[in-house]
This record gives sequence, C-alpha cells and structure tokens, in this order.
Amino acid sequence: MKAVVIATGDELVRGAHVDTNSALVARALAGLSLECERFVVLGDDEQALVDELTRCLREGVVAIVGGGLGPTLDDVTRAAFARALSTTLERDMAVDLRLRELFVARGREYSESNARQALFPRDARVLRNERGTADGFACERGRALLVALPGPPRELEPMLRGEVLDLVRAHLARHAPELGVARTAVFKLSRLPESRFADLCGDWMARGRNPLVGVTASLGVLTATIRARGRDDAEAGTLLGAQVREFRERFAEWIHAEGEVELETLLVEELRARGATLALAESCTGGMVSARVTRVPGASSAYLRGWTTYSNESKSDELGVPRDILEAHGAVSAEVACAMAQGAARRSGARIALSITGIAGPDGGSAAKPVGLVWLGLCVDGVARAHERRYLALGRDLVREFATRDGLWLLLEAARGLGPVPMLAPFLVRDGGQGAT
Repeated sequence: MKAVVIATGDELVRGAHVDTNSALVARALAGLSLECERFVVLGDDEQALVDELTRCLREGVVAIVGGGLGPTLDDVTRAAFARALSTTLERDMAVDLRLRELFVARGREYSESNARQALFPRDARVLRNERGTADGFACERGRALLVALPGPPRELEPMLRGEVLDLVRAHLARHAPELGVARTAVFKLSRLPESRFADLCGDWMARGRNPLVGVTASLGVLTATIRARGRDDAEAGTLLGAQVREFRERFAEWIHAEGEVELETLLVEELRARGATLALAESCTGGMVSARVTRVPGASSAYLRGWTTYSNESKSDELGVPRDILEAHGAVSAEVACAMAQGAARRSGARIALSITGIAGPDGGSAAKPVGLVWLGLCVDGVARAHERRYLALGRDLVREFATRDGLWLLLEAARGLGPVPMLAPFLVRDGGQGAT
C-alpha cells in the first residue's frame, strides 16, 4: 500500500503560496511505514480533484487532501469527494449547531455560506478541527482511505498528528498488515560535513537496509533519521534501540540534540535550568537571533533585553562602544564585536551576551573585509571573546541566516558550560572559527 498527498488551491499553482503541508504529511506517514508515492498540487478545480480521487480509489491508496473546505464557492473539496464516491452531501446537525453557536458568540452572522461547512459525504467520519471552523472528514472504501483536511498548516498539523494518524494506523492494520510497525529516532548534528557523515555511516544508509539511516542538511545542521521496521512494536523497538546505541557512540562529538528540537529551544532550556540570563546586540542580523529566541515559550524567564544597533552611532549610544574603537577598527571587527557584547551584558545585567556585526552584502565589502565576513562577540561573566566567520557570498539572506545559526550555537555552548559566577575582569580573545560552506 502507498500514500498520495494532494494539495489544493489556486494560490498554490499560481506560486503565491508554497505547499508546505505535503512534506509534513509525508513525514508523518513515513513514521507508519507508509511511503508516499506522489505529491499532487491542484488549483480550485473540482473536476481535476474528482479525477485524482477516482484514481486513488482505483489504486487502493491512502490519500490525504489538504485545502478546499472553506465556506466560499472555490472551496470544492467536499463536492469532489461526494462525486468521486458516488454519494451525496448531508448536513451534520451537531457540526451545524456548533458553528452556529460559535458565530453567535462572536457576534457574527451565520450565513448559508458558513453552513456549507457542516456538509459532509454520506457515511463520512467527521474530524473535529479545534483551531478553525472547517472540520475535516474521512471516507473508507475497501483498501482506499480518503481524508480531507483544512489547508492552513496550524489547523492541519494537529488534526494529522492526532485523529488522522490513528485512523491510518487502524486502516493499515486491516488492509496492509505486511507493512508491520515502524519506529523512528531523530538526531541533530553540527559541525559535521554531510560527506563525512556518509563516510562514517558506511552501509547504514544502503537502500533496503533495516534499520535505515537517512540524513538531510540545512544551514549546516544535519538531521539524521533512523527508521526500523518490525513485525510488531517490540521487534521494531529492539532493532531501533540497537542502531541508536551504535549511532550515539559513533557520532557522540557532533550530536547536539535528539528529536525534532530547534537550537533556540535547547538554548532556552539550558538557560532556564541554570537560572542564567541573556542579552543580544545585533547589527547585520537585524534582530534575527532575538526573533528565534523569543518564539520559544518561556523565553521571558531567561532573555532580558535585545538591541538592533545597525549604525555606528547606535552602537556607541545604546551599547557604549567607544568611538575611538569604531574609528580605529571599523564596525566589523573583533574589537567592536567584543565591545558590543560587553555593553549589552553591562546594560542589561545578563550573565551571557552575544553580539553580531558583519558585511552581509551584496555591497560594502573590500579586500580586507569581504562580503560574508561576520564577527560574533560572546561575553560570559564579563569575559568577551570574538569569533570570526567568513561565509561564502551566497547572498545577503544566507549570510544573515548562517550568522544567526552560529550565534545560537555559541550561546548554547556557553550555556552548557556555565559554572558558578566567577569574579573575572573582561579581556579579549580572537577565535578564527570556521566559515560555512
């Protein structure tokens, strides 16, 4: 048995929005040993969706459709399902009542267009949407399972992770028991080239191996996935456990996290666990590190204050960077990076402070200071160190992204190495570091 993921919406085929749901769905289904055979992106075309659903029924696949469940005339998913299944749409009175009460509570009119969202194919299983008004539904016909979900990712993902995966799991147990059970482990690795990772893995990545190791790379971070299959959960767990132990031992010096966790989440957890505080002073990244940190729930208990000091004047006025240092060394220098970090620490009272100053491009570079040169200043307990990075000039956005990532790395390492607060005088150390490739 295979899976098909269908995304609908004129905005997708016009390129106005990017389809991110399909990858999310495919990853979730892979955790059930169900491989995605194809992605299909359609406009708001009822007949095209009918044709694709009819094909899915004929092939006996699991099909997940995202989008087209809203109240407007271009939301054609429910009608297409009814036609493909040769059935009718019927009103679910419980859903209708819930929607009506919701609109009344918000002081809004409950129109006939809104009431369309209470229509479902006959005998469909309604899937409750806790984050919106468009409930999904599922229809089973023999080996085929067709599921309709709302398009917004914030609504689709929790429905998928909850009731939908349970439905798919039960469907596979009835119609494709030969797939067995899959168990998965995820690791995040840093400062390890993808080619070196492959060399160290050896035959772990060979097609058809069980357990199978796979890897993806993004902005210098490797995400390794180990997937084991067994006849039952116990067998899959035993296979996975053995591989995980070997993986941890072989890649111990590069693993920074287990599971789908982001750097900023790890950083906030480390800071909170140690009762430590953080301040940020950013120039070329324009607050990108701060944005990453503050999207983590609970960050307010550790993150005290941030500055975006883009001009020389702001570096001096807001952070106290001496003007003679700016004049002597320039804004993009080890000396200024350290002074920015120390100024942020001093003015916020934070135990850890990070500064970033660099040349993101496309202009402003020179032979001595080329585009892609970034200095990161890290101040811990009054001690400031400057870290140099020379990124390939692959565009302004990538330079800023790489600098943001490396800033979070430095902060995470600093947080993990914190001990009791020492009484030290500040000093400067140059650290060449490694550029991104």
